Amino acid sequence: MKAKTTLKTPIKKYFSLKILLVFIFFSSLAFAQEEETWKEATIFEFTAPYEKIVISFDDEEFTFLVNEKTEFLRSKRKSIDKDKIFPGSTADISFVIENRKRVLTKIMVSAEEEEGNKFEGVFEVLEGDIAYVDGRKVMLTDKTSIKCKGGDGCNCSKGRSFLDLTELPVGSFLTVTGNQGANGIYMASKIEVCKNVYTNNDKLLMKEVAKSFDASNMSRIKLVPENSFNPSYGLHEGNIKIGSVDYKLLDNIRIQGYINFVGNRVLPEYTKEESFSQEHDVYFRFYVIDNDVPNAMAFPNGMIFINTGLLKLMENEAQLATVLGHEIAHVTYEHGAKRFKATKFTESKIGKKGFGWMKKMLKKKVNVADDGILGAAFDKALEYTTPENIMNIFDKKKETQSDRVGLFYMHNSGYDIREAAKFWQIMVSNTKNEKFMNKITSSTWDMINSIEGELDGDLLNQLGKEGSDLLVTQILETVYTSHPLSVKRFGDINRLLAVTYEGVDFSQYQIGKEEFDKYIAEIRE
Repeated sequence: MKAKTTLKTPIKKYFSLKILLVFIFFSSLAFAQEEETWKEATIFEFTAPYEKIVISFDDEEFTFLVNEKTEFLRSKRKSIDKDKIFPGSTADISFVIENRKRVLTKIMVSAEEEEGNKFEGVFEVLEGDIAYVDGRKVMLTDKTSIKCKGGDGCNCSKGRSFLDLTELPVGSFLTVTGNQGANGIYMASKIEVCKNVYTNNDKLLMKEVAKSFDASNMSRIKLVPENSFNPSYGLHEGNIKIGSVDYKLLDNIRIQGYINFVGNRVLPEYTKEESFSQEHDVYFRFYVIDNDVPNAMAFPNGMIFINTGLLKLMENEAQLATVLGHEIAHVTYEHGAKRFKATKFTESKIGKKGFGWMKKMLKKKVNVADDGILGAAFDKALEYTTPENIMNIFDKKKETQSDRVGLFYMHNSGYDIREAAKFWQIMVSNTKNEKFMNKITSSTWDMINSIEGELDGDLLNQLGKEGSDLLVTQILETVYTSHPLSVKRFGDINRLLAVTYEGVDFSQYQIGKEEFDKYIAEIRE
């Protein structure tokens, strides 16, 4: 009996030890798999077969594994198909770590990414029963209410009704309420009308715009070659001074004419009428700046600039139309005027209040006090290098709107809008390239150092290396030179192609590679 007892004791100890080890193992596993959540991350890559997803968070990129247990949500209770999650979307993500790898458990796309049921935009054109407003397709129902919104600049009495859209002037601002169908068309339940008129706010803005640039070093070209496009208001050569920066216009009349030709083709028809230009003090003209920084910009008065650095990255005319359409939309949708009104700019305050939010953000990053010498240096540097009236930095919604409307302008003028997605893919690749970004950073430094006046070496020395680097980064932070913003643009375009333009026969639309290469080859040599 004693022998049997001594035999059982080690067996019990063995099983007890095994149970303990199993408990410890699963306890450690449970601890390792504790779910973590990141808010407002940006989706960089997510394509079939959807086995991994690349996320940007805290200015870093992370790869997550995706499996059959991963939840894909539009809201807390609404699921979404994988192929409806596009690069550039903002999302909250949850994950666990397994075997030193991040495994995605849940992704919830921001509700802002979803097309809303109320939006404001310009009434661009009416084709049969479909109106294009804000780059979206809109149809009426038997119960659709169409009434004047009233208020400053609407030029109609509040509550006045309209029978249908044929009674509305093209170019009017409409606020549409309705639901989007599977075919991408919004069935409007209510439309509020505000006719597009020239207000006192617009007049004040145009006065301020005139102060933001000096065109005295630009000369009108009188002898335009027969094979070059010659807009009625003339092409120019020489330099234009924007803020305190002198920009050299490309000394090539053929390319300047070609860019104007494409720009005028993309313009919506109503803006080409002389009455529109006279009534709104907006005259569209397009200029090429000889600068390696890939950028484009627009003034509220219709002056649109594109750098040779951006042209060199493009592959065809349709991609050029992508950029020009985006910039034209900033003007036609009066983004500058709305910002001007919202911030309550006056003649005495426009220079002081311009981009105040940006200055504050930069100062915070380098711990700079507003009332210190360094704070004053930041203010002066930003005022000299970031003109208040150039429309190349907007909030997310206005950039998305310009993408959407610019795509419609492309489509309406006969260009293959799929090239817009390809263009933004090019920008995503280049803005991720360290060598490329170092090159354009160097070009930006050259621009800053060329400024005469108060922005001299002493002021830049006051900023220090960290402050100066941030200044250059902020100047380059446009939709064309920022990697996160380029990804966002790419995502926006892909979403539009999948919904609004689904089923379009693109064989009828133009890419224009041969014509584009014929002109742009001259600046690539």
